[in-house]
Amino acid sequence: IGGGCTLHAGVRIGADGFGFVPGTPAGAEQSRERQRLERSVGSVLEGDVLPVKKPQRRRVVVGRDVEVGAGSCIDRGSWRDTSIGAHTKMDNLVQVGHNVVIGVGCLLCADVALGGSATLGDYCVLGGKAAVADHVSVAAGTRVAACSGVTSHVDSPGTTIAGLPARPIALWRREVAWARRAAAREAGGAR
Repeated sequence: IGGGCTLHAGVRIGADGFGFVPGTPAGAEQSRERQRLERSVGSVLEGDVLPVKKPQRRRVVVGRDVEVGAGSCIDRGSWRDTSIGAHTKMDNLVQVGHNVVIGVGCLLCADVALGGSATLGDYCVLGGKAAVADHVSVAAGTRVAACSGVTSHVDSPGTTIAGLPARPIALWRREVAWARRAAAREAGGAR
């Protein structure tokens, strides 16, 4: 943890990440990942359909002057360190999954969730209850509106996105306006 960091009440850093390989039904071919895990952590019962836990043995690296709000959780990595860039600020109840990399100077409002192995570029801003799906990369300077869900990569720096799935905010606004007009027409002109 870098110098000048502020960790508020109930923060958890280094929790075990949520990493599992699904079970294999009897008679089905096991995935390569499950075969590798069973060799490294021991085999489960023959024909077992229980999920197998992936080891979470990497670290959490927190840069200088980071603030983490109350009740937030930052999971440790499984194949790379979970990393929080310097000067990043997180509000309360932010969930940072395993292997996540957050750039410098990001702002994450309350209830943001970053799925495992997601990557945020420098200076991203995520509104309250926004989420980024696992393994998704978000370009530097991206702004994500509250309650949006980023389900695919954002490649253009400085983009502002909204909705579920998240898309450029101008398009999202047109879609919302169209849906409201269509609903009003269907309801006989009522607003």
